Amino acid sequence: MQRKKHKQDKQAKDSEPWDNRTRIVVYGQAFLLLLVWLMTLGRLIGENFWNATHNEERLNAIVANEETSKEIVHMIKTFFLSYFKKRFLLFFPHILGAILWWNLYFLQLIPAIRQKYRRFHRILGRVLMVCALAQTVSGAGLAYMGNSSTIKIISYLLAVAVFYCVFNAWYFAAIKKDISKHKYWSMRLVGYLQTIALQRFCMILLVVSHRTGWLGLYPVYSIDDATTIEKIFNDSFSFSFVLAMLGTEWYLAGYYGWNETKGDEQ
Repeated sequence: MQRKKHKQDKQAKDSEPWDNRTRIVVYGQAFLLLLVWLMTLGRLIGENFWNATHNEERLNAIVANEETSKEIVHMIKTFFLSYFKKRFLLFFPHILGAILWWNLYFLQLIPAIRQKYRRFHRILGRVLMVCALAQTVSGAGLAYMGNSSTIKIISYLLAVAVFYCVFNAWYFAAIKKDISKHKYWSMRLVGYLQTIALQRFCMILLVVSHRTGWLGLYPVYSIDDATTIEKIFNDSFSFSFVLAMLGTEWYLAGYYGWNETKGDEQ
């Protein structure tokens, strides 16, 4: 009887109309997915990211072009060129895992799919867990082989958080058969991995801040300044990590009613 009531409560919860909090999260994830494709995945696929030699030659040509800005030259030499040289063995699974994750993860969040196609949900869940780990392990490896202490710290912390979420999501589904707790940890995993997409968004905000002087975060913009962009790139990782963590906790607290006051419950 209790099991039947729990199932009915769960179905009622899944069929509830969206509140403002859910709308913000859903529309925000759609925006970030679009941003990831426009700024990263679409570009990398168009440039045949799997062809390291081709991309190395292409980037060297951009650097050799006298019309290329100093900022772009600095970023290519500092970060992007190494992706297709010494870091390519980690870069390839990182992008492959990202492509699969960002195009499929939202299917796990749709209640109708979870309820009607349970076998598909379970199989896709295993695939996405592998993708999440592939992104995280390769991302930490890319950071380790880089020179930025900020990116290393954020990548290591994110890796610990993702591993913890993946383990709990698997444990409560496969061992404990507790679907509510499995769902809780899966949602947290999705939220924490938004760090990757939010980094692109935060990068845009910080570049605007630099160009306009907004908030006074960086030196006054100069066309001859080639190094501030590197600091902006590093700062965007810290910015996005904190946003993803706080946003995830804010949503989960509201979703489970943990931040409701006594007055709201009456």
